[in-house]
Amino acid sequence: MCVNIANVLCDQGFEVQVCSTRTGGPLEKFINKGVKYYVLNKRSSLDIVAFRKFLNILKTERISVIHSHSSSIFWAIAAKIFTKNLKVLWHDHLGARINDRKKNFFYKLISSKIDGIISVNNELAYWSRNNMKVPRDRIVMINNFPMLNIIREIRDTEVFTIVCLANIRPQKDHATLIKAIGLLAALDLPKKLKVILAGSYAEDEYYYELRTLVDNLGLGEIIEFRGLVEDIESLLASSDCGVLTSVSEGLPVSLLEYGLAALPVIVTNVGECPDVICNGKFGRLIDPINPEGLANEILNFMNNPFEAKRLGLLFKEHVITFYSEGNFLSKYKDLINNLNTTNSLTF
Repeated sequence: MCVNIANVLCDQGFEVQVCSTRTGGPLEKFINKGVKYYVLNKRSSLDIVAFRKFLNILKTERISVIHSHSSSIFWAIAAKIFTKNLKVLWHDHLGARINDRKKNFFYKLISSKIDGIISVNNELAYWSRNNMKVPRDRIVMINNFPMLNIIREIRDTEVFTIVCLANIRPQKDHATLIKAIGLLAALDLPKKLKVILAGSYAEDEYYYELRTLVDNLGLGEIIEFRGLVEDIESLLASSDCGVLTSVSEGLPVSLLEYGLAALPVIVTNVGECPDVICNGKFGRLIDPINPEGLANEILNFMNNPFEAKRLGLLFKEHVITFYSEGNFLSKYKDLINNLNTTNSLTF
């Protein structure tokens, strides 16, 4: 989302810099050439060298607004102490945070220093208006938006390919998808199954638990851990169904990308997901941690390809209409104007 927003704002005449606190990554190549890009190589939350580098960027580029994403708000507020006339926006993506009381305390503690909040769903906006010391008119719900070049479908007619575009971490609950595939693999299906888990991962306990589950269910030839994917367009064009099995969410951009690719989708009833698919009008909604329900919905798509395609096309039209960059920009510009700032931002 950071790259998407920076590129769109640059096209609109804003002076934009993108600053990665820790390391760079494959998304660097998608940053607009008019956007300056910095990497702080931050090693810890108290990395003084990286923080001084950050302050120097703010001074050199004459930054007036820091648009901070998720937990980077803490460094943004720290920078505000050393920089005159600096405004700080917080882009709240953290769907799990509402139930994380330990972290909530620290967000509340610094909230009086935050100038504006962008929430990606109504639940987060409601929480901020009731817990954060920010003027209510500066707490706005603005939908995320996807940026994807649509390409021609390249699907294998002999294989039903399911994509789960989500980083490999517990919040995304890939185990539910794996268990659902285990249930389906025991059935006489109209097509072969292929599942692509596309997202970055660390070789941690969660990742190895998923690997062990795949092995125990004998699904090694069906489920592929592809890692971080740069060519999302081709991946989605080769898929038949998009799935998200998260136990908590804000507004996942991957769901919107499924929509632009006209994929029929199955998602859990968390965060903004039910609103994005209009409570089942443009996709299938299941309860979290429900492999049986997921398996049934996947089987329905496999057995009813024309209905699946119809839903995918309707979902595409819905995403284009209500989750466009134009909708985001209109509300974003109103918020920036409300801060009474110039048009120079860092993310």
